Amino acid sequence: MKKDYIKILFEQYLEGKTNQDEEKILLDYLADPANGDSEFHTVMEKAWKKQNSKADYSFEARQGLNQIWNKIEERKPKSKLLYPLLKYAAAVLVVISAAFGWYAYKKTQVPIAFLSKTTQKGEKVKLILPDSSVVYLGAGSKLTWPSHFAKGKLRNIQLEGEAFFEVKHDTSSPFIVHSGQMQTRVLGTSFNIYAYPKDGTFSVAVRTGKVKVSENSEGKLKQLSLLTPGMKLLYHLKAHDYIVRNERITEVNAWIKNSFAFKDVALPSMFKSLERYYNVHFELKTNKLSQCRFNATFTNKSIGNIMEEIRVMSGKKMKYKIDTANKTITVWGEGCQ
Repeated sequence: MKKDYIKILFEQYLEGKTNQDEEKILLDYLADPANGDSEFHTVMEKAWKKQNSKADYSFEARQGLNQIWNKIEERKPKSKLLYPLLKYAAAVLVVISAAFGWYAYKKTQVPIAFLSKTTQKGEKVKLILPDSSVVYLGAGSKLTWPSHFAKGKLRNIQLEGEAFFEVKHDTSSPFIVHSGQMQTRVLGTSFNIYAYPKDGTFSVAVRTGKVKVSENSEGKLKQLSLLTPGMKLLYHLKAHDYIVRNERITEVNAWIKNSFAFKDVALPSMFKSLERYYNVHFELKTNKLSQCRFNATFTNKSIGNIMEEIRVMSGKKMKYKIDTANKTITVWGEGCQ
């Protein structure tokens, strides 16, 4: 019962609702070395979520709680030999004052609204961000960004799908794209990100400037590579490995102009891309065709013309039927030559 009461007091303290007598009870309890503070992580998290539900804060705010706990861990007593009670009490005060200070600070901030745009299959749009950066959002994708960027602060946005960015240069405000566990950071450049979660592959290709690509694992960033024009990073989500290869600069954002370039791509992967951009559905009836790999570029071609070219490239062993009414393409055959 006492622990439950202390938890209630701790939560009320974080919300600024305790009186002096209640604060004394709380501090006396926490100052006792027998009472560890780990059980209060859940209370801290609960208070954070409650506060965060009232306003949609920036990406930095969401990381604030972790920063608090990191500072707490650094200050925890390493030895129990020298003034253990005083050291423990100091650590407790750090916990409470840091937490209370963080929430009190957040209450004074002006909430930042977040905007988002989701495209359907067969749709692509051009967006202008608050800093005048331009984004070409691909089919079946979603972009989320703040209603305004603060000068000297990070320009954080989130992407699921594919987009080409033309970022306005600002050395004081790095531009960061979050795509699942991947992070792409720039100051001002143009680059393409491909990050459809279901595809299992993430890629960044640079047209101009320099891009830093990192992996975010449980809040810890691991730099993978610095990319310059003509470089492309391919990251495999399940294997957590990547390769960097060269790519023609003209192909980086070719899809914006209805040009699609495939390099040593398996037929099912090619079909996934074509499905999104032509708003069709493929039904692959023969497993042997899954082993077919192609190098191909299609520019301003109808889906019918593309299918015919793929059929020829397969040595005419692949066959297909287009159901225009249902937007379905059935594919079968013996494999490839």
